[in-house]
Amino acid sequence: MLKQKNVGFLLLFSCFLLSACGEKEKQATEINAPQIEAPQIEAPQIEAPQIEAPQIEAPQIEAPQIEAPQIEAPQIEAPQIEAPRIEAPRIDVPDLSITSDNKQITIQIPDTVLFDFDKSELKPSAQEVLDKIGEVFKKYEGAKVQINGHTDNVGEEKYNTALSERRANEVKRYLEKNNGKGSLHISTKGYGESQPITPNNTEEDRKKNRRVEIVIEPKM
Repeated sequence: MLKQKNVGFLLLFSCFLLSACGEKEKQATEINAPQIEAPQIEAPQIEAPQIEAPQIEAPQIEAPQIEAPQIEAPQIEAPQIEAPRIEAPRIDVPDLSITSDNKQITIQIPDTVLFDFDKSELKPSAQEVLDKIGEVFKKYEGAKVQINGHTDNVGEEKYNTALSERRANEVKRYLEKNNGKGSLHISTKGYGESQPITPNNTEEDRKKNRRVEIVIEPKM
């Protein structure tokens, strides 16, 4: 009986100790830890040193001056080539004027040799003259022939132009008919009084302006 009481006492005492220990731990946990403020430390301000970069002057280098050589081009003389001169043919007819240069032959025939006054029909004697001119054409096969009619300034200009055209065409017709149309390239033009070779001041001058002009351009 006594043992049981001791045991109970011991249990009760153990509970008391456990309770006291728990109360102390509770009080210990409820104690607030002191708040410690950290000291404010200012960082020292360090000024960066100002370093000036050294100024370096670039050296001035003068480029060498190179003189271009003076080369004289050789002087080449162009050869002087003289164009062949066309010789004026000889036609045994009085009053004909025949001239030539390096390109063409010009035969001037007074109107009195070919036509009566103010007419465009050939005289019978004109045929012999044109036949001799046709013989000249045979030397220039394929040549271009231009037949031009001219008058003086007497009368109306329109009439003179028409008369000069009729006379040029009459000469062309005869030459083509009697000297082979296929070998000639003939064209005509009536200039009337527009191209005098001398002023129409006197009858002698007007006589010179009344003419038929045959221009032969040989085939080169």
